[in-house]
Amino acid sequence: MDEQWFKQQKRRAGVTNAEIGALRGRDHTVISKIVSGAQPMTLEWAQAFATALQVPLASVLEKSGHVAAEQMQSEAPPGFAEGDATPWVAKGGEDRRQHTIAEAFGQRPGVDIWRVGSTSMAGAGLMPGDYVLVDTHAAERVSAGDTVIAQVYARNGTARTVLRRWAPPVLISIGGAAETVEVHVVDNDNVVIRGKVIASWRV
Repeated sequence: MDEQWFKQQKRRAGVTNAEIGALRGRDHTVISKIVSGAQPMTLEWAQAFATALQVPLASVLEKSGHVAAEQMQSEAPPGFAEGDATPWVAKGGEDRRQHTIAEAFGQRPGVDIWRVGSTSMAGAGLMPGDYVLVDTHAAERVSAGDTVIAQVYARNGTARTVLRRWAPPVLISIGGAAETVEVHVVDNDNVVIRGKVIASWRV
């Protein structure tokens, strides 16, 4: 955990621990624990930090040190099990190219690049390796037919990320392999929509 970096970014953005905590309805003491390394940085908290500090999600994940920078591309970030998509973290010269494309589609804090990892939405044209831009601010304003990123929680405490189409009140896959055809009822407890896909591209 690069505590100094987080402190510098908070000063630069002019935000307090209380303001960051408020993004997830939590007390400022939780932020102190995360920044000091006493509590792990989950993806949900990383997104809150990225939004509040107005920095890319990739930077927050890297500076948190919870996942080694060289492993971020191939591993799901903390708080997320393997799934249909993972937040994208650049490697070398690939960084500028993808960010240039994302910026053209409207990337800003809270609107992050993800990488498709399954065929769950193959029928809608999203294939493994494709890039998608996910607006986490729109998670509660999705409409029928939108493609979304959601978190499915199991009773044993694990979670899985799914890429699905919103067909209220359920999430469905469009094409894909047999293991991706399950239907999930969104109850905002066991199944929670985390963001709306607003653009996609492949290189």
